[in-house]
Amino acid sequence: MGKHLAPKKKHELNFIKRIPKRVIGPEQAAHVLREETDEVPKTGAHAVREQPDAAPVRAAHVGREKNRQKPEKAAGPKLRMPTMRMPTLGRHPWIFYVLAVILLIVIRFLPLEGWKIPAAYAIPALLCLPEHVLNAWERFRRGDRLNGSLIACLAAVLLFLTGMYPEAVLLLILTFAISFAEKLLLDRSNAEHNTLSQILPGAVQLVTEEGTERVDPAAVQPGDIILIPAGERIPLDGVVFEGITTIDTATVSGQRSPWAVNVGYKVYAGCRNLTSDIKVRVSRPFEQSTANKILRVSESAPGFVSEQESFAQRFSRIYTPAVLGLALVVGVIIPAFRGGWIVHAQRAAVLLIASYCVPELFCIPLLYGRALSKTEKMGVFTKGKDCLEAMAKADTLIFDKTGTITEGRYSVTDVYPVKMSEKQLLAIAAAAECFSRHPIAFAIREASGRLDERALRSVRLREIPGRGVSSLVGNRQVLVGNAALLEEHGVKYNIPSRPGTAIHVSVDGRYCGHILVADKVRRRAFDALETLRVNGVKKLVLLTGDVLSVARPIASRLNFDMLRAELRPSEKAKAVGYLMKNKGSRTSIAFVGEGENSGRLLTDADVGIAMGSLGSDQAFACADMMIMDRDIFKIPKTLVISRTAYRAAWENFAAGAGVNVLLVLLGALGVVTPLAAEIVSFVVCAAMLGNTLRLK
Repeated sequence: MGKHLAPKKKHELNFIKRIPKRVIGPEQAAHVLREETDEVPKTGAHAVREQPDAAPVRAAHVGREKNRQKPEKAAGPKLRMPTMRMPTLGRHPWIFYVLAVILLIVIRFLPLEGWKIPAAYAIPALLCLPEHVLNAWERFRRGDRLNGSLIACLAAVLLFLTGMYPEAVLLLILTFAISFAEKLLLDRSNAEHNTLSQILPGAVQLVTEEGTERVDPAAVQPGDIILIPAGERIPLDGVVFEGITTIDTATVSGQRSPWAVNVGYKVYAGCRNLTSDIKVRVSRPFEQSTANKILRVSESAPGFVSEQESFAQRFSRIYTPAVLGLALVVGVIIPAFRGGWIVHAQRAAVLLIASYCVPELFCIPLLYGRALSKTEKMGVFTKGKDCLEAMAKADTLIFDKTGTITEGRYSVTDVYPVKMSEKQLLAIAAAAECFSRHPIAFAIREASGRLDERALRSVRLREIPGRGVSSLVGNRQVLVGNAALLEEHGVKYNIPSRPGTAIHVSVDGRYCGHILVADKVRRRAFDALETLRVNGVKKLVLLTGDVLSVARPIASRLNFDMLRAELRPSEKAKAVGYLMKNKGSRTSIAFVGEGENSGRLLTDADVGIAMGSLGSDQAFACADMMIMDRDIFKIPKTLVISRTAYRAAWENFAAGAGVNVLLVLLGALGVVTPLAAEIVSFVVCAAMLGNTLRLK
């Protein structure tokens, strides 16, 4: 790999180090955490495909200039979202709090006097306190020394000792209610993710000489034949060897319309076989299967935190100890000199209540976790919360034309031969491009028809990026490409009389004619781009290697703000680099490209979005967001989701931090009572949780 291919952004290729390794048994998939000292696996999303027709996939995520926020080490398997350890007294701990509420109401109406008052309130307090103590101890043992449960327990005990018995019990009830509601939302988001984990296979029916045998998916090698009955999921990537059926890709791509396949079609792990039994020749091992790579990306994404979450954590690490120190001064040091222990202890309790602002109560991890789940449900997989945050700040979107704005499926419209027939010109061009994977090469080969396999054995192909191909067909040098390619070799050519992409052909320096090909603009492209503008994108840029006469009508029709045509891949990278250098400090740039052909560009931008990523190794290695199908409207949908999460996160932080700081100031002066502080804190926390429901 040349130095010029070194990527310059915040992802790393070895992000799989932080992803649980899958050990698949014959009946189910078990997830085991990979140790931090393990080497990066040579298989998976970063591996070079070992198929004959596969292009090398470069290491796209090594040496980023900006380091991502790394996940904290945790014991046990990696979970979909950071989960909260809830109390463990019984399967339904909320029952204790319901009883406490009932007792609290009843006690308020009982004619109690003297020692009976604290004794009566001690009953609901003892029902609530053990749950908080267990939760506080669990978090303390995991390293969260100043956790919210511990602070709530200290505040409740302090209120009880100063004679504010109802306030002490009410504080325990309200803090549990907030924690319980947050856990329900976490469980709801995790439940959405659990449906995605079902795409992993349990066992595979391997076809042998004796019949079929159920084996471990990891034991199946490329080239083996597997049987996939109707109604079951496809366990491994491969090519249909026998049978005709319909495939449902909704789980991995979000596309609801099934598509028909027959012999020779590629199928991908995680999709469902709908109508009839088929046999598939496996093309990739289990570690490199599409389903396995999707699960790895999905499970690693929550570990990469956003800048907002990091900022909230830093705020809490400073704010909470500072307020606790102030509570110690107000509750102990000041009354030691001036007296008034009870009054100052109650003020200290207000400060403890105001310090209950741990990062999870800002709900920022929950917001981004729900955003990840929503995008995955559409078939858009993101490598981290930081990628969603960067997408939310994007004010410039760069599009590579082929495969994104256009369908990337060229067709031959006209053939203009010189001193030969149309059939001969097509045959020469098809032979020269017989091993090329470019969409135009596919179109020319399709128009030419069947080629002589014996003649193709002598073809030597050299692709020239942004120009075309230079091939040796037998003893003749054949050039097939654009006008710039022929100019570089000193070949005179005819200027096309009709608009379109012209592919010129020359043999041994003699001009043979040109072929016109056309690419269709993608359906709903205009609506998608206008939706991006409505949602705050200020600049839309189109990059293409086509000639200006072909690219200009498309750019004008779709209202692009900037067009650069006739670009080589290196020139496209320079254009992206220029825009990156001149962007705003608080904004980002997103690049949208086709996964197989835009690897470097996907890594150069702040957010690389690969369309048509299903089955693409390079998309998984290079892109930050992978759209499994080619629905361009999923780009504005993802932008809306990410911006909703981004705005809600700042709103939650502003509300939570602002109100708590105000409570600290008023509580230290004795203006706010403990009961008022409890109610205000509960309302603010409930509002933050309710704000997460904006992500529908």
